[in-house]
Amino acid sequence: MVGGLLARKPGETGGKVFSRRTRDGEDVPWEKIMDERKKVFCVISGVTVFLWGMFALAGCGGQKPYVQEFAPKTSHEPQGIAVLPFADRSGYDQGAKIVYRLVLVELVKQCNWRVALEGDVFKIYRQMRLTPWDVPDVEQLRIIAVRLGVDTLIVGEVLEMDEKVTPSGVSPALSIQVRVYDGKSGLLQWSSLYRREGGDYQKMMHFGMVNTVSELGKKMVQEILGVWKEKGLLSCVDS
Repeated sequence: MVGGLLARKPGETGGKVFSRRTRDGEDVPWEKIMDERKKVFCVISGVTVFLWGMFALAGCGGQKPYVQEFAPKTSHEPQGIAVLPFADRSGYDQGAKIVYRLVLVELVKQCNWRVALEGDVFKIYRQMRLTPWDVPDVEQLRIIAVRLGVDTLIVGEVLEMDEKVTPSGVSPALSIQVRVYDGKSGLLQWSSLYRREGGDYQKMMHFGMVNTVSELGKKMVQEILGVWKEKGLLSCVDS
């Protein structure tokens, strides 16, 4: 049953491809039924990701970034990573670009990965008529991976970015979500959600106060990649 429809697979009706409503006998094309199924799947998936995000965000101020795994780790040898443009939900000027470039730099520094060049990524976005704030679908992710010759794709969002003036100075706040997709299947592999404020490092780690969003973002990206390595999600080239 699909939305009150009794579905028949193609070929079960003498070559005709349709389904029949049980209430009024109306013939409905098979393609329409599949479209309805896709819509239902997207709604369920969206609600699931939203609820997970709210749950994780409530606890993402902990000592380590929150990581949710969605699929078993792939066994093939890594070929390279492409970091796709980050979306900005914070309203902070250039916020997404700041975090995007921090991820690019830290991937090379921490694991010596072969990372696709920023210019090559944006060139493919233009060719595919994608804007930097678009989140590619499964098929688009697979196409991007093939064209860039990589097998891992990183997509992210800046959920919060702010710099508040306090009596002790400027206190930045940053909340980001980073998702990792398999380039061959286009499916989500794992996701991290993390929030920090500049004063957190002074309170918990006895470091000096972090006064800029760039410095805060750098520390957060380093910690996210560190947790991925600890969990065996990110295999470094030299390890």
